This record gives sequence, C-alpha cells and structure tokens, in this order.
Amino acid sequence: MTPDPNIIFPVVGCKTGTYVKPTVKNPNIIVGDFTYFSDTDFEKHVLHHYDFNGDKLIIGKFCQIASGVTFIMNGANHQMNAASTYPFYIME
Repeated sequence: MTPDPNIIFPVVGCKTGTYVKPTVKNPNIIVGDFTYFSDTDFEKHVLHHYDFNGDKLIIGKFCQIASGVTFIMNGANHQMNAASTYPFYIME
C-alpha cells in the first residue's frame, strides 16, 4: 500500500503525529509531501506571519518537525537604528 501524503494522521490511532501539508490553510505556508509534525496544529507555531509582508514559509518534503518548534517570521523584526516600543506600529 502506498502512503497518502494528503491524510492528516498517517499512523492509525496516533493523534499527535500529523502530516503538515493537508492541515495548512495559509497560502503563504508551503509544505512538501510527507513532512510531519509531532503535534496537531502546525500553523499556531508560525508567529508574526502577516499577509502584508508577503513572507513565505517553505518547508520541503520528508522533513520532521518536533513538537514545541516555533517559526518566527520576518514580521517580528523592528527597526534596529532607533528605539522601538510596544505596541508596535503594525498593531495600530
């Protein structure tokens, strides 16, 4: 039987290991077939990923991503030549 990269739970009875590609809804997150994650909600681990930046997170095929991993995207950056304060400008 050939594995199906479009199913969410590749191991029957195991709900903590998921194939990432079929769970991603954000078009700026691109994940290859058979990449798996040791958790259930991959997109909540991608922080500061704002549409107006146009950033893309691209992960290849056959990658393993551990639970607890966080991807911090370019939207987390702020000016380095001046002081910045919270709330940041993008938070209006």
